[in-house]
Amino acid sequence: MPQIPLHILILAIIGLISCTGVKSSPELAHDSDVAWSLLRSGDDADAMEAHLRLADEYHRKGDYDNESIALFSVAQVYLQQLDTNGMRSILPRMETLANDHPDLPNVVYSYHTVKQTFHAVLFQEAGRVEDRDMMFSEGTKAILIMEKMSTDQLAAYHVNPVWNYYNMAVGYDLYFDPPERDSIEHYLEKAREANKMSFLFADNVQLEGEISIGDEQAWLHYYDGEYEKAEKQMFAVLEMIDSVEVKTPNVVQTERIEAYDFLVELYSATGRLEEALHYQQLKSEAELRRIGVERNEAVHKVQSQYDVAKAEAKVMRLRLMLILLASAVLLLAAAVLYLHLWRRNRLQMQYTAAAEALVETDAKVKALTENVSAARSLEVFSAATKPLSAVERKYIMLFMSGKTTEEIADAMHVAPSSVYTMKYRIRKKFPEGYPLPF
Repeated sequence: MPQIPLHILILAIIGLISCTGVKSSPELAHDSDVAWSLLRSGDDADAMEAHLRLADEYHRKGDYDNESIALFSVAQVYLQQLDTNGMRSILPRMETLANDHPDLPNVVYSYHTVKQTFHAVLFQEAGRVEDRDMMFSEGTKAILIMEKMSTDQLAAYHVNPVWNYYNMAVGYDLYFDPPERDSIEHYLEKAREANKMSFLFADNVQLEGEISIGDEQAWLHYYDGEYEKAEKQMFAVLEMIDSVEVKTPNVVQTERIEAYDFLVELYSATGRLEEALHYQQLKSEAELRRIGVERNEAVHKVQSQYDVAKAEAKVMRLRLMLILLASAVLLLAAAVLYLHLWRRNRLQMQYTAAAEALVETDAKVKALTENVSAARSLEVFSAATKPLSAVERKYIMLFMSGKTTEEIADAMHVAPSSVYTMKYRIRKKFPEGYPLPF
């Protein structure tokens, strides 16, 4: 099942502001540059404080467009931290601004997209239907506003309609049982049309849109049991990932891993275990490469913070500051190296466990499910309307055994969030209302 990674949930479902805002007044231009520099350097606390000061100044000057962008920047940091309390503190001000200035599309659009994402985070945390419904309601409102924007406004605010449509399609797949197929097809088609707006976005951005749309289409084929089409579609996605990776190697790490994960699922479900193991190994290797990218980004982030600190320290004890920062960099480099080696070893262990989990004689799972009778298991398996993979059958037996989410995640060598995703995947293969053991 397609998943919405955190960076997509935060940025793509919002789908708008990667820019530094519309042109601001000359007296605030410097403050705006400083605030955005802090945000890009990863100094979240100072960046939020600077953007809140900017929002107050813009409000006093009646520049509500830039006030909205400053507030959005604060909301973005809260979302990256999954700080729902912080989101609750900023949303009322954005709502008031949107209600007071309905003639400013970016102001209203920003509010609804932030609120949409806020409820998406709440739904992923607690699974409340009311949060899911609010997420779709706010997303629909944002799309209606976005569709009324002129091309100049879309370009000025860096609004990319592709992600608004795409995430609605994935939401109707991921969060409904059974999937809202008409809605999925509707929004995927909208995303395809939006992705043709070449005058707005760079080639790489367009190709990244095609990758995401193609990925969702592959899952639709899989749900329909059209395994050959699903396989062909995902190989086409991998070819597009290869072409993007040549130009922007850091952009597609997550997409490649998700493509491999899909192929592992596809081949497991169709009994092609050798191919499933092959793509599980490729997935593990890709995760190791991503760790290397993250390590380089961490070092770059530290270097950026060091440069900012160096500039601000000119009126202070510069020599001591340089020594302290150099020490911090050395310590971080040692920590990063240790973390890299630790993760490398952990990922290898995870791959080995994942390979073993594809074989029915997984000793750990059997030990945890000894209290589950074979007759009862067969009864549940027989109720499925679609074929169950070996992995799905193991999850069902673990759920039947009464084990906690953490115990199941440990047994299957996955994160707890993957256990929740598996519940959605399994539920789609059973009749509506069937009393599954979770």
